[in-house]
Amino acid sequence: MRSTYKQFYYINRGRVKADGTTSIFCRITIDGKVSAIATGLYCAPEEWDTKKGEA
Repeated sequence: MRSTYKQFYYINRGRVKADGTTSIFCRITIDGKVSAIATGLYCAPEEWDTKKGEA
């Protein structure tokens, strides 16, 4: 049986902390089932590159 796997990193621009940073999340999809995980890392929204999915 064949499985599909995708990994996508994103930030939550709607929840910016007082120091101006926001959480980085990882969205993992396996066979169509989606799970989002907080990485425990933070970055400033202006440092985040949406196309590359990295800071």
